[in-house]
Amino acid sequence: MTQKKLTKSLDNRMLTGTIAGLGEYFGLDRDKITLMRILYVLFALGSLGTLVFVYIIASWIIPSSYQ
Repeated sequence: MTQKKLTKSLDNRMLTGTIAGLGEYFGLDRDKITLMRILYVLFALGSLGTLVFVYIIASWIIPSSYQ
């Protein structure tokens, strides 16, 4: 049994690949990852910048995937 690892995406990235990496970890396709990005932006605007800070920390902590 192979273990899944949470990594940033290299081939489906907009900025750092963090959201795409989360989507790939949970087995989502490209359309659902795009929906995740849209929802993230909407929630980030509503959170007055708190989610932007969370994104920066997550992109710093989550390692890049090396293929």
